[in-house]
Amino acid sequence: MTVFHDPIIRIHGIKGARSACRVLADRPFVLLSPEHAAQINGAQWFADLVGLTRDEFPTAAFRAILDCRGRMSGALAALEIGLDGVIIDPTGDKQTENLRDMGRQRGCQVFTAPPPSDAIYEMEDHRLPDHELDRRLGASLG
Repeated sequence: MTVFHDPIIRIHGIKGARSACRVLADRPFVLLSPEHAAQINGAQWFADLVGLTRDEFPTAAFRAILDCRGRMSGALAALEIGLDGVIIDPTGDKQTENLRDMGRQRGCQVFTAPPPSDAIYEMEDHRLPDHELDRRLGASLG
């Protein structure tokens, strides 16, 4: 995966997305879906979450990347929906290049590996209350 200069925040739901937007305000960042989210929840679930977040925080400067490993059809759906990026399993060169070409046409970056785990802030939004999410994320960003 391309190295991002912006913080990468893995969320598990709307609580995490909202917390990231509150804490980071108008600073650029990446919202990363849960691992294998296209296979487990579907591309539309993530797109709806991103849409709600963009509506609530119109000045938030984030890119939304869906983990589609295990479900190539999720990557195709994400391209159609208009997400900023997808992570897929490495496939044959021709298939990956075709998907990358479609992604370029739609403004969606295609990655064949997730970011390194030490580059991802794990939001823990599936188990912590809002105020604690905000506090921990703020502390991790310095």
